[in-house]
Amino acid sequence: MKKKILLFLLFIAISTTSKATNWITSYESAKKLAAATNKFIIVDFWATWCGPCKKMDSESWSDSGVQELMSNFIPLKIDIDFNRNLALKYDIRSIPDVFIMDANGEIIHHNIGYMSKLQLTKLLKRYSYKTEFLQKDLINFMNKNSGKSALNIAEKYFDFSIYVKKNVRNDFLKLGEKYLKKARVSAKKEDAQKISLLGDFYTNLIKGKYKKTLKKIDNKFEETDIREENKLLYTFIKFTAYHKLGDKENAKIWYEKLKLIENYKKTLLKSRKI
Repeated sequence: MKKKILLFLLFIAISTTSKATNWITSYESAKKLAAATNKFIIVDFWATWCGPCKKMDSESWSDSGVQELMSNFIPLKIDIDFNRNLALKYDIRSIPDVFIMDANGEIIHHNIGYMSKLQLTKLLKRYSYKTEFLQKDLINFMNKNSGKSALNIAEKYFDFSIYVKKNVRNDFLKLGEKYLKKARVSAKKEDAQKISLLGDFYTNLIKGKYKKTLKKIDNKFEETDIREENKLLYTFIKFTAYHKLGDKENAKIWYEKLKLIENYKKTLLKSRKI
């Protein structure tokens, strides 16, 4: 069934692609295909009357090196004269305007104005990441747009930010925070504690604010208040903060607590990367 869905999405993408440029021109098809192929979307907002847009087409987008790197993305070209609602949605005020988005259309990065082939090459290299780890949750979010699926995506983007290069880490943290904001609006009451652990403490931990993390988490939570499903995250945060601060005594205490929780070894890998 999954293969049939993927083939259907590929057919849609091909049928909505401009033959001259190999760009997809349907926003919805691009999102579906991005989710199906585990890629981010690169979007070029343009218009036929735009001189710099035409220059980018002839000098930058057509470059063989740029074309090769674009295979890591779903390429989407949006004519703002025929897609005014999308132009308004993304607050397009000047073109060309190039975006990197995820499969739900959430912005990771954007750049206003003409870009040379060298600038485009650097941009594409910077965001050439696969998103297999997100596929199930992204598709769930596309189908249901629930608080729980938004929360799962937020956590995975936070985790992902640990492993990417430092020059894009903050972009993925911000992306995770966007989904966390969605989760706050529609998540169930029992998810409130996890939302707080992720947004108030985990993000500060990733940013290297270890003392602030410990101070805030101790002020907000008693260990006995932590729900069973959040104990791994809570204990991981405490252990990692103490470990990074070089507080061996407290790090050992929380490490011993961490070892009592199922699947704790996976969190140790994250701890080493932070």
